[in-house]
Amino acid sequence: MLPRKRKSEVDAEIATTGSDKENQTAAAASAPAPVQVNSSTKKTCDEFRKEIREFIASGEMDAAEFQRAIDVSPRSYSEFLIRRERRKGPVPAEASAPVSAPASASATASASASAPASAPAPAKKAKKNPAPAPGFDVSAIHLDGDEDMKVPIFDTCDVVRKKMKAHLRKPGFTQAGFLRDIAKAAFPQSVKRLNSKSMADFLAYKGPTTGSSGVIFYAAYVFFEKLRVRDGKPKNDFRLEMEKIWPRGFERDNPANGRLWCGPHERPWIDKYGRVQFR
Repeated sequence: MLPRKRKSEVDAEIATTGSDKENQTAAAASAPAPVQVNSSTKKTCDEFRKEIREFIASGEMDAAEFQRAIDVSPRSYSEFLIRRERRKGPVPAEASAPVSAPASASATASASASAPASAPAPAKKAKKNPAPAPGFDVSAIHLDGDEDMKVPIFDTCDVVRKKMKAHLRKPGFTQAGFLRDIAKAAFPQSVKRLNSKSMADFLAYKGPTTGSSGVIFYAAYVFFEKLRVRDGKPKNDFRLEMEKIWPRGFERDNPANGRLWCGPHERPWIDKYGRVQFR
């Protein structure tokens, strides 16, 4: 006959065996390991800029979501991306927040991947105005004059038309989508819809100043300028010459579009920069 165990011994045995013990082991095994983030880096600022652009272009996050993830303002984000690095070597320890952003974003992505799968989130309703494709998202770029929609222009109408036609020839792009993209870029403080007929009329015009007073000219210029700034592309020779000729920006209400007073033997003509000349 086996000796009877005391109640305290039975309780101790239950505490270390049976289903409770299995549950404890399973819970310990399923707990995600803490993410270790190494704050030290030897990358340069330009390398971080390239990494940020590639990360946004991949479509994993858009620029606005990335800014929220690293907790920086759109202006700080924009200024960091367009700033040229003036020194060589690794990033200093006192570097600004956007410099260390890719490491933080990578750590966030790793933590999400290692966490156990949860129930799928309910599908969100589609937006009426979908955001532009990641390759053309310029929502993080700020230009002088954005606040009151008076960004100075340093291109002629013919140059902007040439850029528009080249952009619309790319596969997968429509005129309706392009109108949404340029409206969002040029009028960030409001919800403005641009007319397809206005764009068709502008594309049909010819001449450096023809169509300069229209909204399509302004919106398209701002969109392409923000793309240039976002991608860090240099200004071409024509752009630099326009800045010398029109230091305050190209005149949208250009006198060449109206009536001109001429001498008895003078004939007006407009040069490629939009200036009125007489011969």
